[in-house]
Amino acid sequence: MIAVIIVGTHHAGKSKTINEYVKPKLRIRKRQHKFWLSGRTGAVLSQSREEAAGQHGFILSQSLEEAGQGNYVTDFVRRYSRFQMLVLAARPSNETPSCLPRLKLELRGAGYKVNVVNVIGGQPERYYKDIAEDVLEHLSKR
Repeated sequence: MIAVIIVGTHHAGKSKTINEYVKPKLRIRKRQHKFWLSGRTGAVLSQSREEAAGQHGFILSQSLEEAGQGNYVTDFVRRYSRFQMLVLAARPSNETPSCLPRLKLELRGAGYKVNVVNVIGGQPERYYKDIAEDVLEHLSKR
């Protein structure tokens, strides 16, 4: 199981990276939720929609802190640990609030190989495209 956490400060471009660059690389539109990658199925979960139980991937473009779930990391990971692939956004551990340390701990405890990809705001578009490539490379690893 693989988890990729896109980490950046508030307004660094985490959601932008996921919605504008990661999803197209998965060959899905911004509002689509299912994808195939390396022969595995996946799903994208938006903030406003719960996904069906049988799916194997998950993308959350809004950080857990912004979604108001910083205090519910354990429950969050437990609820979505059935997915083989997770793509999440979080704020760095030196920023308040941040659930990154606990998120990494809980994901590892659930059996995920955790990859952190950092995003810095105010960069040229090519930068965010490259970040999306890094995310896809992590997801493609077996």
